[in-house]
Amino acid sequence: MQFARVGALVGAAVAAVAATVFAAVPASAHTPIFTPGCDGEKSTLTVHLKDYQVKDGKTNTVVVSVDGKELKSAEFGREYKETFTEPGDVKHTFAVKVKAWDDPSGDKGWTKEYSTEVAACVKVVTSTTTTTTTVDATTTTTAPETTPESSAPVTTTTSAAAVVVAGDANPLANTGASIAIPLVIGLVLLGGGAALLIVLRKRAANNN
Repeated sequence: MQFARVGALVGAAVAAVAATVFAAVPASAHTPIFTPGCDGEKSTLTVHLKDYQVKDGKTNTVVVSVDGKELKSAEFGREYKETFTEPGDVKHTFAVKVKAWDDPSGDKGWTKEYSTEVAACVKVVTSTTTTTTTVDATTTTTAPETTPESSAPVTTTTSAAAVVVAGDANPLANTGASIAIPLVIGLVLLGGGAALLIVLRKRAANNN
């Protein structure tokens, strides 16, 4: 009987201690989990808040924003989980503000604002422009050199420079006298002389 009583007391003590421990664990958990990802070409962020305190008349709150725009404001109890989706062509910055009723001033770290970046999910394909430059090819054909069998003598012709006689710079002035007048006078004198000679011969013949 004594052993049974002792065992019952020990079991009751262990149960009391275990209940105290398990009751204290949820009070200090407050686990926020943020999971960024891609759903096809969409950027996603999953907000999972778990193990928060629950009490009648008390609520926890969460506000989710992206790039400065509010997406969701909600109250929750022990747990909150939701996935937010945004276009995946650019990077996004999500802000999650959690307020736990059992930490109104944030001294315990349960009331806090978190920031998470989600990279772009769309791969931008950059087109590459290829520029082809065509260069005209120039083909030069060189004729083979022909070697003459015999070399012809080279004849050198020297041309004498023509001598140009320059005219008198001061030619005789034209007096206007004609050469016909002296010629007529000469002919008259010659004819007169001939006539005189004939007359003289005739006289000499008559005298004989």
